[in-house]
Amino acid sequence: MPTFVVNTNLPKDKIPPDFLQQTSAFLAKQLEKPEFYVVVRVNPDQMMITAGTNEPCAIVELHNITDGAKNKENAEAITNFIESTLAIPKSRFYVIFTNLRREDIAFQGKTFA
Repeated sequence: MPTFVVNTNLPKDKIPPDFLQQTSAFLAKQLEKPEFYVVVRVNPDQMMITAGTNEPCAIVELHNITDGAKNKENAEAITNFIESTLAIPKSRFYVIFTNLRREDIAFQGKTFA
């Protein structure tokens, strides 16, 4: 059930056409989860700045059923992925991890616990 959200001030036309599919496949492999459960959402054209400028920037969120043991490894992989696919320098975005318990998420009316 990984949910990946990218909030960015990039305009929609700067998001590669295959970004959603590419990101879904990347996350399934990186997180070792079936792509069936992966959700990717991109919110372009956000009014946002970081470090006092409105150069391209983002807040990237990963909500995932995990204990967080691989956050460090995933942080590096996600950072490199975002930098290479969206051309946002790694100094211009944060990756925020929300580590969820199986009891905290439901799909098709049932929790993953």
